[in-house]
Amino acid sequence: MSRFNHGVLLFNGQAGQDSEEEALSLVVPVIATHCHKLTIVQTLSPDEFKQACMDASYADVLFIMGGDGTLHTAVQVLEKIENLPIIGLLPGGTCNDFARTLDIPPFLKEAAETIVTGVVQDVDLAQINDGLFMNFAGIGLIADASENINPNLKEKYGKLSYFMSALQTFSQSEPFSIHLEIDGTTYNEEAVMLLVMNGKSIGTHRFPLDIIDPSDGQLDVVLIQSSTMAAIREWFSLNQPDIMPDDLKNVTHYTGKHIVIRTDEPKKVDTDGEIYLETPVEITVKPKSVRFLVPNKNN
Repeated sequence: MSRFNHGVLLFNGQAGQDSEEEALSLVVPVIATHCHKLTIVQTLSPDEFKQACMDASYADVLFIMGGDGTLHTAVQVLEKIENLPIIGLLPGGTCNDFARTLDIPPFLKEAAETIVTGVVQDVDLAQINDGLFMNFAGIGLIADASENINPNLKEKYGKLSYFMSALQTFSQSEPFSIHLEIDGTTYNEEAVMLLVMNGKSIGTHRFPLDIIDPSDGQLDVVLIQSSTMAAIREWFSLNQPDIMPDDLKNVTHYTGKHIVIRTDEPKKVDTDGEIYLETPVEITVKPKSVRFLVPNKNN
């Protein structure tokens, strides 16, 4: 007997026919054996993709094949779906950071095989002004690096282009003033980058702070005070169990459920790799809003 009655496989068909056919050939045979019915939907624009998500409310599982940008597009409408299906994330982008957060394998066939036999995890969302994000929101270096990515390099080098842009941007970064309010407490900071994290991965790299949990009902706020080698060393020391974030001089860590970010001059905000907002922004965690299929670690 199939695990799911009706599944929908949704993908954005802008990547090119050859890559689409190859991707479908990897995942469809796997997920079809676990669905009594499987509907495959291809869209050609973000608006069409959002509508297809809304139209999938009849399904009990919605497989989304794509990268972080595709997931970010879907997230904008998921809360509006009255009977939201379980989400099966199939990583088909450049970085696939939220799939990494959920420990979903980075290869499509393996990812499909893993999630169809996986377990369901309730995952938080974050509202930012009138929109939503799944993985992170950031200002400063992170937004500058995203904007500086050369599209030709991204096509040629893939995820390496993110590191090339980040290295160039890091060397040019100057601290700026940030006025923070976290759960009613005010902080005035100077930093080259601020991140509000729900997920654990950015640019394919695991975030060096093991306590980040996308299901804990809280968001993690991390500030990098300077673009020095000392700051880089402290950043990568965060994953060491004997390092306490409160003892660091160049990295500051907070947690909270409601966060307001203001800057003296408007700063562009990167949400899940997409840049269309500017400060000030107000961010609120929405606990356990979406159910995802994740690997069963007992297998």
